[in-house]
Amino acid sequence: MVGVGGRSKGCKTCRRRRVKCDEVKPHCERCRKAKLQCEGYNQYAEFIDVTTRLTGKSLPNDKKSAAVSPAGSTWPGDSVIELPCMPLIRNPAFDEQIIFTSHLINRLFSWHQESTSPESAAWILSLTRHTEDEGDLSTSSLRALATAYFGKTHGHSELVRKGAGFYSRALTSLRRQLQDPNLVLEDEVLVAIICMGIYELVTFNQPNGWLHHWKGLARLTALRGPHRFQSGIAHALFPSLRSCIALGYIVERKRCFLEDPEWKTIPWAINGLDSKMPVSHLHDHLSDLPGFLEDMDRVIQWPPGKPGLDEFKAACSRRIFATLQAVYAWRWKWEQKFPNSTYLIASDNVDREAVLGLPPAPFKSIIWFASANRATELILYNSIRLVATRALEISGIHMDVPLSGTNPTDPLLPMQGCRRDVAVEICRMVNYHLHNLRRSSGALMVLFPVNVAYINLEDDREGARPWLERVMAVVADIHGFEIGRKENLPRKTLMVRDLLKHKS
Repeated sequence: MVGVGGRSKGCKTCRRRRVKCDEVKPHCERCRKAKLQCEGYNQYAEFIDVTTRLTGKSLPNDKKSAAVSPAGSTWPGDSVIELPCMPLIRNPAFDEQIIFTSHLINRLFSWHQESTSPESAAWILSLTRHTEDEGDLSTSSLRALATAYFGKTHGHSELVRKGAGFYSRALTSLRRQLQDPNLVLEDEVLVAIICMGIYELVTFNQPNGWLHHWKGLARLTALRGPHRFQSGIAHALFPSLRSCIALGYIVERKRCFLEDPEWKTIPWAINGLDSKMPVSHLHDHLSDLPGFLEDMDRVIQWPPGKPGLDEFKAACSRRIFATLQAVYAWRWKWEQKFPNSTYLIASDNVDREAVLGLPPAPFKSIIWFASANRATELILYNSIRLVATRALEISGIHMDVPLSGTNPTDPLLPMQGCRRDVAVEICRMVNYHLHNLRRSSGALMVLFPVNVAYINLEDDREGARPWLERVMAVVADIHGFEIGRKENLPRKTLMVRDLLKHKS
């Protein structure tokens, strides 16, 4: 958690590739000759994980990995903000909670190194500003997550139990604060609930505990209204809030209030809609999916002989098709704005130590990215495409076609490939997300896409399903997300019901 002198002054791309940089400014010649996007140079001290001082052992490749930042991108507002230097820890053993928080931020909340606004960095920094009052909501929720996560990823069951004690205090504090009309709308309540929801994803003591927290986020967000998310920490939190809320509604298969136009426009009214990040446009479409699933459930359960089914299916198809067209338009724009953001790596050339126990992929090649932001966007795009395409098929419209010998692009462009092909493409992105350069934030990112891919691999000629089950074991064992284990997957397979009913 300190700025360490003597670290490489090379560009981020060369440091990530572990090659010597020529340090030419503003972009190094080595990247140019390799036809790679130079990600620039660190301007401030980095946030360094100091947990090895407490455990006495090193985390695999942690000190060797470097953060990926989307420098040089051209989407409006897509720039790099780095955290300022954190205070020097004179005696880490004196306050273990500082160690746990450092570990949490450096490994799980590592997107602060890819931040795209000062507010984004500010809300991550807000996690470190806890008081000594263990009954305080912010303090207890952060300590619950940080302690349990450290214990889970280091195999210390006693720390996991200690985290449970903080979690109990956080629940008590949350109930008290929710009853206070002056405190219920504070930003810290949202931050605390996000921490508590992730705590449940890690410990999985209650299978639906995380879902209850996401539903609570939904109620508080709706109560605050879209105008309260136009600036400050609330605005920085909004992307995380929308993804959590939308996923909760997807699991519930109930229409989400975030699909209303006001939630897709008002939070950006101050800076203009042009300030929306690429992933925020995807969140617009992610928020539409719960309504599609609810409608498809109605189609599947339509009573025999009841009139109006064809009209209802036609209306649903129009809405889904409009969203799918918008998603495809996003993909074309992404291709234009971020050329050369992906490249292929032969599966047998992947550094096995750098992917932290991930089993060999059953594909000839995997998809790699020049930027973590681009990787997040493309895997989410594919997930949305799969859900929307499946919903269209249930309504009676088949759009996608299997790959043929027409030399489709890699990654796929709109209208290329069927659902199975898109699901396989998601699988081929997993290695990047679980590479230790992304710490564990990539593991959190793949929970939803991997579930979607798993469901859409009915035709599993590559053996991707067994591979995905092993991948999710890695997500649980190494990255700490107990929710990802094979035995937990059926409870969260987001479209199992419609697949089974539709087949019957």
